[in-house]
Amino acid sequence: MAASEESDAMKQFKELQSKYIETTQRNKRLKDSVLKNKQDIHRAALTGTELSNLPEDIPCYEPVGRSFVREPVATIMSKLQDIVKTAGEEIEKAEGQSVHLQKVLNETETNIRELLAANPGLQEELLKNGYVQ
Repeated sequence: MAASEESDAMKQFKELQSKYIETTQRNKRLKDSVLKNKQDIHRAALTGTELSNLPEDIPCYEPVGRSFVREPVATIMSKLQDIVKTAGEEIEKAEGQSVHLQKVLNETETNIRELLAANPGLQEELLKNGYVQ
């Protein structure tokens, strides 16, 4: 009976551990996404600053794949504003998801601690098998 309880506890531990790892990875991807969007906003702001110094009748070229397309300055500026707006919305969305994932991480960590506290045999098994140092 005790062996099956330890086995069940081990299964629970592995499930919680995999959930913790998966949530941590998702949170890292969200942080990377936020960083990328902040870089996009910064790049668009720098480009907008440089373009704002140019007269309206100067021809500008926008990269499209391996070629360049001639565009008016106003069109390029509106595209830059769209980039900033979209990136800002994505940052807000990702930060909201990150808050939720942080709550899930804390809950999972608490569950792991409670599981280990309730099953001293599990602690010994984890140490013996090299899961915990």
